[in-house]
Amino acid sequence: MERPSGLRRPMYFQGSVIFLVLICQVAMGQTTRPADLATGSSPRDAVRALNFAIRAGDTNAMKQLFLASTPAESRMIDADAEMSAALARLRTAAVKAFGSQGADAITGDSDASAVESAARIDSAEVVVDGDVATVTYRDQKNSPWVLKKVDGRWRIPVAQMGKPMNPASLDQRLADLAVQRRVVDEMAEQIRQKKFATAEQARETWRTRILQAATSQPTTRPVN
Repeated sequence: MERPSGLRRPMYFQGSVIFLVLICQVAMGQTTRPADLATGSSPRDAVRALNFAIRAGDTNAMKQLFLASTPAESRMIDADAEMSAALARLRTAAVKAFGSQGADAITGDSDASAVESAARIDSAEVVVDGDVATVTYRDQKNSPWVLKKVDGRWRIPVAQMGKPMNPASLDQRLADLAVQRRVVDEMAEQIRQKKFATAEQARETWRTRILQAATSQPTTRPVN
């Protein structure tokens, strides 16, 4: 699924079930914690806060910043948040074992990309119309983010992420994601236990395992 590069869209609705794990294109917001992570006092602040929450693996903040209108959407956000937390644990372990550059090689993340994405959010066009707002990146004007103000806080509706799936497909997709999350956590634990001599060795093992996890799961299709 394509996404505005200032903020990472969850990938459980359509397309690959690999979430963000294979590519780890972490165009994820800022590198310092917002003053009030989950407040969403303005539309731009909400996007900044969600960026940080994804990068930091802050599951509570992610759940507060997304707006789920159905039980199925809540399940999706729960799974998304748990995967983000697992990816954050992986990066923490990789930085400790191999330093920032080594961790970049494993996860595809970097402080430079985070800074660049923060700048993109800062320069995005924000239009507020009552309790609805759009956040549009300058080079992606056809892919705006829509936010809604609920109880004084700006939140991102889950429904805009893509087409919903029927219950069976949703169950399968979340099961796939759970398998991938276990792979992430196992990889982080092995890095902590110094099972890999180099970051390159860890990276190749990581890519192989997540590909195997993705391709070994049954394929499901969303409802049209």
